[in-house]
Amino acid sequence: MFLQALTSRDRQWIRVAVMLASAPVAGLIVSFPVMVALFALGDGAPDGPRLQRSSLFVLQLALTLGALAAGVLLAARVIFGRPVATWVTAAPRFRKTLLLLGAAATVPAVGLLMTVDVLVFGGDLQLPILDPTGLDLKLGYLCAMVVGLLAAAAAEEVVFRGYVLQQTAAFTRNIWVIVAVNGVLFSLFHLEFDPSALAARALAGAAFAWAALRLGGLEFAIGAHLAANLMLALFQAPMLPEDPPAAGGMDEVMGELALAAYTVWIVEILRRRPHITGAISSPA
Repeated sequence: MFLQALTSRDRQWIRVAVMLASAPVAGLIVSFPVMVALFALGDGAPDGPRLQRSSLFVLQLALTLGALAAGVLLAARVIFGRPVATWVTAAPRFRKTLLLLGAAATVPAVGLLMTVDVLVFGGDLQLPILDPTGLDLKLGYLCAMVVGLLAAAAAEEVVFRGYVLQQTAAFTRNIWVIVAVNGVLFSLFHLEFDPSALAARALAGAAFAWAALRLGGLEFAIGAHLAANLMLALFQAPMLPEDPPAAGGMDEVMGELALAAYTVWIVEILRRRPHITGAISSPA
């Protein structure tokens, strides 16, 4: 089970305090070479095609988040004396099948929600993947989105559904508290404080936390996280550094609530298939 890796060390307040103080420092140390390299590369072509600018931005973001997540795991490894893999999965090895299932299940659900948003709420789809540019640029954009968003999703899942979730579980085994705390912290991390955006991200974070607990690892959540972001990047709008802070409405919250409920439903179906999960999911 995902929480069986917890030991008495995870409940020692002095270690938790040291972790809180040292994790940001470790993250900055690990990410410093990355930030130097990115600064040396500059902004690429700031006036270039939007797909090119979005590709560079997403890859830079992925490198930064990946380095920060590596720093957090390194600090946790030293402070709590556990193998890094225990914050990723309870399985003997990373279950790529679960990752693919998470992505495959999420793509049609997000596609349906995007269609409803356009037809019912007047949403706008810019369809970046159909941008009137050369085929080589669109293929480059597709590759950059898959690689960059996979790395970014994995980094966020490792930190929030890996370390933060298990650290919360060290002090309470109430699954509702664990899921709620994880969703709120995940939402606040994005530093976009529009109420609907906060609620929508909290729901997404809570659903991913449920998946990690019930399936015994991060694989499904990483795949679902990747698919949701990839659908937005390919069909809604390219991610660009000049994008305004997220601001939605109740329609966005209701859509995220529906997606969270769907995610929980899929997770509960998979949980009953030990040939996929390895029979290591949490009984919580």
